[in-house]
Amino acid sequence: MEYSDTERVVEQSLEFPVTRDAVIEQIGTVEIESPSGDFVTIREVLDPVDEEGYLSSDALYATIVGNLDETFIGRKYYDDRGSVPLGTGADDDPDLSF
Repeated sequence: MEYSDTERVVEQSLEFPVTRDAVIEQIGTVEIESPSGDFVTIREVLDPVDEEGYLSSDALYATIVGNLDETFIGRKYYDDRGSVPLGTGADDDPDLSF
């Protein structure tokens, strides 16, 4: 499934509160596709997590999203606010005055 569908699948597939084991049993084989085309199962995402259960779909979704690897991040270091990355521009110019 697309990464953007994860929240919907979590909400529609489970009743809360739910145990970690129940999550893995019911939706653990669901694959999430990264923008680069790689796949990871929900089981793989939750394996290193020590939570025993989740009180709400928001809590489970936050855990899944928070444990996805860097392939799920868009362009690394991209800033759509127009700032200059540290060490590469105006911040480094000692003669610059505002």
